[in-house]
Amino acid sequence: MSHTSKSKEPRVSVSIDNLESQSSENDIQTEHKHELKKHLKKRHVSCIALGGSIGVGLFVGSGGSLAKAGPVGMLLGYIFMGTLAISTLSCLCEMCAYLGSQGNIVEITTRYIDDSMGFAFTWSYALSYSLTFPSEISSICLLIGYWDTEKKLPDWAIVLIFTFLITLVNAIDVGVYGEIEYWIVLLKFITLIGCMIFNIITTCGANPLHKRTGFQYWKNPGPFNNYLTNRPLGKFLGFWAVNVNAGFGYQGTEVVALTSSEVEDFRKMVPSIMKTVIVRILFFNIVSLFTVSLMVSSKDKNLLDAISSGDASGAQSPFVIAISNAGVRALPSVVNGVILLAAISAANTQIYIPSRTFFFGEKKRFVPKWLSKTNKRGVPLWSVIFNGSFGLLALLTLNSTSSQVFTWLMNLTTVFGFLSWAVINYAFLRFYFGLKKQKINRKENHTYRSPLQPYSSIYALFVLIMITITQGFPSFVPWNYQDFLAAYISLIIFVVLWFGYKIYAMKFFEPKLSDINLTSENSFKEYN
Repeated sequence: MSHTSKSKEPRVSVSIDNLESQSSENDIQTEHKHELKKHLKKRHVSCIALGGSIGVGLFVGSGGSLAKAGPVGMLLGYIFMGTLAISTLSCLCEMCAYLGSQGNIVEITTRYIDDSMGFAFTWSYALSYSLTFPSEISSICLLIGYWDTEKKLPDWAIVLIFTFLITLVNAIDVGVYGEIEYWIVLLKFITLIGCMIFNIITTCGANPLHKRTGFQYWKNPGPFNNYLTNRPLGKFLGFWAVNVNAGFGYQGTEVVALTSSEVEDFRKMVPSIMKTVIVRILFFNIVSLFTVSLMVSSKDKNLLDAISSGDASGAQSPFVIAISNAGVRALPSVVNGVILLAAISAANTQIYIPSRTFFFGEKKRFVPKWLSKTNKRGVPLWSVIFNGSFGLLALLTLNSTSSQVFTWLMNLTTVFGFLSWAVINYAFLRFYFGLKKQKINRKENHTYRSPLQPYSSIYALFVLIMITITQGFPSFVPWNYQDFLAAYISLIIFVVLWFGYKIYAMKFFEPKLSDINLTSENSFKEYN
């Protein structure tokens, strides 16, 4: 499909009957082809989007954020990153809803920016999750090690077992994936609500130790920690360092944009999904971290020992530490079990996302054709197997300090995520001003409109660029070339992919706003 509209005929005069007949012809031509199947339900999509922000990044990664920034610094960091996540998710959903079942994350970056950006986005976005998959498998090893201290089940066996099982779940049917995610996310919600209630009650003194903490950890050692320097700048650096951990925790919420071709009535579903997702993302992340900050000091010995020893299991989770500090013996194992399920859920999604990204990318000829071939159940099987094979990279971490490897992979994939978010917001700005340029009424033609636009996307784009450029500052003090490479290799790869495709296609300029294709057959047919 062409991404630029060379003719200037009025969009509103397009014949709906012609479009429907064209669509019918296309349906006849493709009915014998294997495509994605609409086996997801609304409850699946809602929980998949919510589950993306409630995983190991929240349960375990927040421990490092608390130690670096202090309780208030951590909360401000997660609130700050939450505004970027919501801005990105809302503008992405508007663009996808406008295109209907044709709307997906690859289509919008290609259509509203250009082919070179679509190519760079496809590979960097898919790789960000493919490379996160082995880090989640490593986390599963560590979380199981919380109980199996004698290593009766070797880590290499855990890697092979869970890589196979999670790949198998994705290979069966998207409905199976959605159902598993639905129940795991419900369990995570119940656990978080239970932790919040427990923390509030316990901090008031209702615990076996009869210890009332209140806000004492906000006073001593204080609301903010100094990071890298004892000067006032250190408090800001602590807050800014939270961006990577918080970003890692929030990334995955945009997965809803990849479900458009696998769910019925996606266009009508988006408004109700967004209303619930935005509130729940902020509530579960911010409120749960607030309550845990009342129970765990940023200088807690157990927390600092777990971080310094490279233990990235439940021992580093402030949620587990809070329960242990209250003198309750059995519950830490229960919470560690839920964190294990969260890691499995995250790993599940980290095969789903790149497999669908490659599927849509092949439609633009950005990836080899075999990655888009689907079986009779509508699963891009070879893409699932290809991305599942990345889980074997977890074997490389078994002889290294697990926490360090986890941090490197987190930095690598999080920066890819920041770049992806920036591209989505930039695509929306071109979409938004393209509508104005072509005199298309945004209020009439949209079932969902992202709020506070275009200011929200301008803010998000600017901040995401700043974070991407500055997030590697800890590698400079003291200088560490390994951390520097982990912090900036994603940016280098993205630029090489983007500019390399421009040279390959010999197209160095983006289409004018007046030439953006805003009148696809699908958007008009489905809307009317």
